[in-house]
Amino acid sequence: MKSDDLSANPIDEIAFEWVARLDRGTLSSREDATLKLWLKQDIRHRGAFARARTIWLSAGRVAAFQGASLPATRPQPASLSRRAFGRVALAAGLAAAAFIPGQPAEASQIYQARSGLLHLHEPHCGDLILDQGTVLRIRRGSGAPSFDLLHGQAHLTARKGLIRLNMDGLSIDLPDRSSLIAHACGAESDALVLDGNILTRCSGEREQRVLHRREWIRYDHNRISLSSLSDDDLERVTAWSRGLLEFHSVNVTEAIREINRYNTQKIILKNPACANRRISGIFSLSDPVIFARILSEIFGTRPVIAPTEISLL
Repeated sequence: MKSDDLSANPIDEIAFEWVARLDRGTLSSREDATLKLWLKQDIRHRGAFARARTIWLSAGRVAAFQGASLPATRPQPASLSRRAFGRVALAAGLAAAAFIPGQPAEASQIYQARSGLLHLHEPHCGDLILDQGTVLRIRRGSGAPSFDLLHGQAHLTARKGLIRLNMDGLSIDLPDRSSLIAHACGAESDALVLDGNILTRCSGEREQRVLHRREWIRYDHNRISLSSLSDDDLERVTAWSRGLLEFHSVNVTEAIREINRYNTQKIILKNPACANRRISGIFSLSDPVIFARILSEIFGTRPVIAPTEISLL
């Protein structure tokens, strides 16, 4: 099980496992003692536990911790604009999943994209693409699996039946042959319809709402907003799921930051004259060397390529 900071940190992995186990129900006395001992051993353990719990709290499903006093960490609301949907792209990467034991009637599995996108295929319902850092829980019982988007962004396509997606305050049913992009961040949830029609229900609503292609719903602290995107906007915001990132007069520093999110080989801009320049275009994020060379050709920098970094002089 992996944490939300995308680093290969065993402390965060252990913390996330404990939070997931708490969500399954009350700990045994032996488990409770083991967890308390682990938290007391190192302050970093408590910090990792708080971070992992924050992700779970964003879905409103974490069980109360037994006995010990923990940091009162709550997710902060974040603003998501149309542009924010398009600020992600592809780098081939790794992901991790861990099985959480539970009652025979229902089992849960946690997935997190750790370095690039994670492609999942659920044979009974459809396909999913998780953006970097996204945390998704799949609950399997006697019927169709249920998806809980705990944090991040996902592209879902229903292939063989209904997909049911839950976020904090927003529930979605995707009928067969429909697709969407969904985003969850703290108390904010978003969904953008790509194909077909979907059914949504926000917290406090009795009736479901039908949304059609290009329609976008946002739920934030009991506030609901609806809008519609153009076809051009739709192409741009889905580029990340096709392995592309589209920049429109974006600051070079910001563009490099986006690409670095998806690669272990980081681009480092050491030429201050280029820091405030802007770049436009459509790029793949699977090869930072190519992007660095493009920047060098456009702005006249000199790339120095090493295994872990690319310096632009």
